[in-house]
Amino acid sequence: MKRFVTLALVSALVLGASSIVYANVCAFDAVPAATILFPFVALDYNNPLAGTSTTFSITNVSAEAQVVHVTVWTDFSAAILDFNILLTGYDVISMNIRDILVNGQLPVTLYQANPATAGVSANGPVSAGNTLNGSWLNPGMDPPQPTIDLGTRCDTTNTSYPGLYATPIPPGFLGLFQDYLQVSQTVDRQHSNDCFKPYDDPYTLAPTPYWAERDTTYPTWMYITADVVENCNKLFPDAFGYFTSEIRFDNVLIGDVFWTNTDERFSEASNAVHLEADLDLGAVATTAPSTFPVSFYHRYAVVNEGVSDFREPLPTAWAFRYLGAGLNNIGTDVRVWKGSSAVNWTYDLERVGTVAVSPDSLVASNCHAYTYYAWDEDENVTTVSTVPWSMPGGESVIPNLLPLETQEVPIDQFDTPGTFGWMLFVWPASNYPPGAPMDNFDDFYQTWMGVKYSAADQWSAAMDGAVMANFNCFSDQVLPNLGVNYQYVDTTGYVISPGN
Repeated sequence: MKRFVTLALVSALVLGASSIVYANVCAFDAVPAATILFPFVALDYNNPLAGTSTTFSITNVSAEAQVVHVTVWTDFSAAILDFNILLTGYDVISMNIRDILVNGQLPVTLYQANPATAGVSANGPVSAGNTLNGSWLNPGMDPPQPTIDLGTRCDTTNTSYPGLYATPIPPGFLGLFQDYLQVSQTVDRQHSNDCFKPYDDPYTLAPTPYWAERDTTYPTWMYITADVVENCNKLFPDAFGYFTSEIRFDNVLIGDVFWTNTDERFSEASNAVHLEADLDLGAVATTAPSTFPVSFYHRYAVVNEGVSDFREPLPTAWAFRYLGAGLNNIGTDVRVWKGSSAVNWTYDLERVGTVAVSPDSLVASNCHAYTYYAWDEDENVTTVSTVPWSMPGGESVIPNLLPLETQEVPIDQFDTPGTFGWMLFVWPASNYPPGAPMDNFDDFYQTWMGVKYSAADQWSAAMDGAVMANFNCFSDQVLPNLGVNYQYVDTTGYVISPGN
């Protein structure tokens, strides 16, 4: 697929403005953003000091002070904990999920002026002062704004002020968070027998376990979002009022994530997912039946509040290599985050019970899932692409191995034709029949995929998959014609989604 570093004439050629605006909207790239997604976060509650844990960081790359609202979500998309962070200009903060969920210590950031010692160092460790480009201020960067300049947006009278986090979260609440986060490890997990409710006849499927094998002795999964907001607040993104009163559109944040396991001597790192905001998103992206452009928080902002968050939507097809399928000393784990654009959780997962944050059971459906192809190094291929995705009926049923919002599944769970090769995953709506009316679509999925490689208990590495299509930005990127050789820019400028 062509790397799409856009000459995005969104405000110029598309809208008829006189100046050219360069942007990266609808490219999956690490650039300053208004929302940061940490799509896969893991914590070993049984060994929090030396077992699996996740460290994530948020950096404010602008000179202006920022209020950032952080939300922790379960792996089945229930928001359970949120907190605020104050960042001065050019500030960075790093957090370990263990400190938050085991020690109960939220990051303490204060409403204060820059310290008197703040300034610019004349000399770095190698070079002398920057005489080529002048001083810090002329024509260089603006000085960092202190958090006190945020004024009433988050001062010490605000009940959501993060200076109050010096008092740890009480153990009772930490236990409640753990119970919520481990639901997918403790409740009954089934597959539906048909594509219609009620799901009352689970399949017996192979390979087993058809949900990734894990109980509370395994690491717990979750994901985290961080948004630039107007004020310190106590609203979850799925709560009414978050997008009408709090969300901002400043593309000023970058983020990264580390996964570590001291006992096993494994560690991986990656950029977080950077989601840019652009108020002109509706000029180029695919328009949902709601008449709003498909956007990252569409299921909350548009569906709940009737406004757009204007965050670029995530892709709908990915490719990556796999190593060591069927081997004991080398292997690949597939990491997947997927979200709905229409409902609070994806259509291929049913939360059974009266309490959404703590359901009695989880049911995976095969009726609205992915299509995948797996090639070995001799171009032999296995395909799971029936009508066009895997559905019940016939002699065999292909299990939905990725029903949660975020998960990590061994490559051996999938049907691969060889020990080494590559896979192509295609998600709704890129695996819908070409030309199907969008008003008939149940959903527009948004996804992230990555892989973890490990070998011989000696090393591990992680990386994002390669984007192969994004139906949400280009509605003609559907099977069999995905983003290969796609022309993103033509003589008229940036290509508008045919579904716009």
